[in-house]
Amino acid sequence: MLEAETIKRGDDSGNGTLLKYTSPTGAVVKAIGVPQSWNTPLGPTWCYVVEGNDLTLVDPGCHGSVDYLEQGLEELGHSLASVNNIVISHGHLDHDGSCLPVVQKSGAQLWAHEVYGTMLQADRWEMETSWRRDVQSFEAFENSNTATRVKDHHERNRQLTLNHPVTDELQSDGLTFYYTPGHSPDELCILFDQFLFSGDHILPLITPHPSVAMSYNTFQSTLPAAYQGGNKIYGLIALLTSLKRMATLEGDLTVLPAHRAFHRGKFNPIGVERATEIVEHHRERCYELIEIIKRGPIELAVLTKQYFAHRELEEHNFFLAFTEVMSHIELMQESGDVTTSADPAKGSVWSNGLGSGALISWEGTDRFSALIDGL
Repeated sequence: MLEAETIKRGDDSGNGTLLKYTSPTGAVVKAIGVPQSWNTPLGPTWCYVVEGNDLTLVDPGCHGSVDYLEQGLEELGHSLASVNNIVISHGHLDHDGSCLPVVQKSGAQLWAHEVYGTMLQADRWEMETSWRRDVQSFEAFENSNTATRVKDHHERNRQLTLNHPVTDELQSDGLTFYYTPGHSPDELCILFDQFLFSGDHILPLITPHPSVAMSYNTFQSTLPAAYQGGNKIYGLIALLTSLKRMATLEGDLTVLPAHRAFHRGKFNPIGVERATEIVEHHRERCYELIEIIKRGPIELAVLTKQYFAHRELEEHNFFLAFTEVMSHIELMQESGDVTTSADPAKGSVWSNGLGSGALISWEGTDRFSALIDGL
């Protein structure tokens, strides 16, 4: 793993920091710690700058932070108008929220996975509202500032045009694109020389939030034809499959994540072995959830509260914890370790057999571990 050279020191979270990475081959990547435009312990989104005949930005950051991006570029010797290409790891607002003003000022070409292109027009929030509103605390989440930002982000990005839809293992101008869904259905990791831009797929210190497999049923008909034959892009199984794939990449690669590259005043360098650590984190979480389910049939909301009892979840954050647990239960449904019994009279039952009217029961096995090994 390569060490970063500090060009400019920002705060202890990395906001406003400028870094330079140089590989043994002489390839250079620079990084801008672009602050979020809201209060968050996450720290900045790291925007990576690849200089050459074209100027390429990987993940320019959230809406409302373009002034910080512009300042960082100027300190690196570039103007915002000189950006030729924007590469998006995935369509979450802290990664592509600044795309529109950058494109409007520079005319930059937009590169992202082809699923990203369909999601630009799909109303992702409203299409999943029906089941979400069955979840305890979703109303608080829906009325939170977070939800407002998500909705505004979607409406704003409808104005974008995906000039370069990317497919798995496409190579262009020294970049190799790997399709790594699971956290988001459009997630990419991008290899450049000995650097792997990992977006939210491989992160130091923290782990990416898995999507839920049930979302595939909602979006299947809106996806490109190649992705309509069965779910391989949503849920924990998709995430773990993608992580295991990246863990097998050869070479002494330095992973450049979108978050926590620098945190609390210190660097957190990682290689692709971090992907294996994240897989093991999710395996251990399955074991921990099984220990609770062993006590007897349990509703998903109650399971979530018991599993995260050591945390004081703010009311609007309960929904995020709920879907985190649900993604693990979906995996264990697939392995046959848990089953659900539904009573629609007591509440809703969703297409994955879960919901407020369902109880989760343990089948006395832990085959999920072998399932993970076989991915």
